[in-house]
Amino acid sequence: MSSAVGPRAVLFDVDGTLVRSRGIAERFAAVAAEVFEAQVQPLAERSDGWTDPEILARLLRDPGAGAPAITPRLLARFELAWARALRDAIASGEIELAALPRAGDAVAALADVPGLHLGVVTGNLRAPARVKLAAAGLDASLREGAYGSDSPVRDLLPGVALERLCRAAGGDIDAAATIVVGDTPHDLRAARAHGMRCVLIAGGAYDRSELAACGPDRLVEGLAELAGAVEDLA
Repeated sequence: MSSAVGPRAVLFDVDGTLVRSRGIAERFAAVAAEVFEAQVQPLAERSDGWTDPEILARLLRDPGAGAPAITPRLLARFELAWARALRDAIASGEIELAALPRAGDAVAALADVPGLHLGVVTGNLRAPARVKLAAAGLDASLREGAYGSDSPVRDLLPGVALERLCRAAGGDIDAAATIVVGDTPHDLRAARAHGMRCVLIAGGAYDRSELAACGPDRLVEGLAELAGAVEDLA
């Protein structure tokens, strides 16, 4: 892959983009019920692309007595408890989590491009996001980024991630030279909020026609096509 003039960045979503899992929603809800000492309500909506704080707010809603407050202290407590539970459940096999096909190859190929800086932009809280990336063998190349811990509003996160990449790189990276890689319309909307471009990957919770209707800069079938899509947008 050829490199463009000036530094660039690629920001990866995590769930559905780099990793896939099974059994995670039930365990997440159980930890929420324990930490917040409240009953959880089943989600009636598709939550792919939401931030963890958004999911918590919906799980903990109580039309009768009122939902418990998700204070910063309780959110931090939940983050650590969920990260521990997630790590243990992956180790025991209760939760199945693995990198998506060609995820490692795709990240490694982009990491070798001069002037291209990689990071994450995910609705996951930071500690559990790092557990997922470590379990998938992707944490070493994706150290910087933004998380649901930084804001419950996903549209704010690409800007936070880019600021952190710039500090790590020791120089400015233009938002227009930044690509968000995701698998939901939420990823695209967040990228557009900062003037960034977006590559969407089909095959997850949203089908190809739904993603195409959003108008991403590139729509690919899998991570094997990602390096070519990023080069096309250079």
